[in-house]
Amino acid sequence: MNRTALLVGATGLVGSELLQLLLADNYFSSVIILSRKTINIQHQKLKEIIVDFNQLENYASEINAQYIYCCLGTTIKKAGSQEAFKKVDYEYPLAIAQIAKKNGAENFSIITALGADKNSSIFYNRVKGEIQDALIQLDFKQLQIIQPSLLLGERSEKRFGENIGQKIAPIFNQLLIGGFKKYKAIEGKQVAKAMLFYSKQANPKVQILTNDLLLNVK
Repeated sequence: MNRTALLVGATGLVGSELLQLLLADNYFSSVIILSRKTINIQHQKLKEIIVDFNQLENYASEINAQYIYCCLGTTIKKAGSQEAFKKVDYEYPLAIAQIAKKNGAENFSIITALGADKNSSIFYNRVKGEIQDALIQLDFKQLQIIQPSLLLGERSEKRFGENIGQKIAPIFNQLLIGGFKKYKAIEGKQVAKAMLFYSKQANPKVQILTNDLLLNVK
């Protein structure tokens, strides 16, 4: 069976790991990535589409795959404002999901965050919760909402707070047991592995996969 995966956010910490897994997985015959600029990777299965994310409707015919993986994400500091942050973490994923659903996508998998809640008083968590709710309303055949804790790994961009967190995370993780396991820091590669694993299972219609479930994937 010919299966196509479409990945958005392929240059990020999780997205770059997920891209390698998708290309190596015989489950998929082709992999499409949407990107602002070329990532300079050559592979027989890979099709790269350079897009203007503010004009996604112009690429509707290209946003066509059975499996959609959304690893888009930024910070308010990098985006420059709350409005710009919401564009990347809410508007773009929702637009991609809407187009993909019209084109017959069956599975949508997205990274949000541990603590995502549309009613949260914290702006970051509220936006993450809002996109989760909007995607549920689209009624995909299957939807995985991936909620990692602090991400570990080498980023192409430096985030000061996360850099500090990564240094103390190995010590902190040892103290988190039982019900606190879901707060453990997690490698970006592990998130990518779990994202791919759960998307290929005969899952419930909507799965909210917290950090502890991501850590359990071997």
